[in-house]
Amino acid sequence: MTDEQMNVYKMRITQAGIAEMTVVMLEMEMQWIDEALEAYQTQNTEVFITCVEKAQAVQVELMNVMNMENSTAAEVYSVFAFINKQLILAKIKRTPLDIERCKKMLKKYHASFQAIAGTDHGGKVMAQSEKVYAGLTYGTGGLVENSMGGTEYTV
Repeated sequence: MTDEQMNVYKMRITQAGIAEMTVVMLEMEMQWIDEALEAYQTQNTEVFITCVEKAQAVQVELMNVMNMENSTAAEVYSVFAFINKQLILAKIKRTPLDIERCKKMLKKYHASFQAIAGTDHGGKVMAQSEKVYAGLTYGTGGLVENSMGGTEYTV
């Protein structure tokens, strides 16, 4: 994942509510899986393992933040645990195994959480973060995205 892509994810996270945060994390995990599959196709085992580890880290975080008092969350947790197990096996065996199938499952959850995020009016998780307004300006290093608090992200 490029620095630019990470900056976009970071910015989205600072502005996200709980459901949107899950959407962002699912997108990050799917991107790491895509990069792992690309690395496997080019026989770059080291990058493959690194990408699988990063996807697994996101998966574990998704599992850790689930509200297990909710019966639906318990069912989702079992699917997420299966995906986590497949990522572990892929890392150990150094082959994608069922990662593509796991990505399809993640896409379904992504669509569901996107729908939920549209109804989430609970506010930002990071309430004290800077507000980001839309717009890019040209800077010496390329496009620069500014926030109201003075932070700049160069793209």
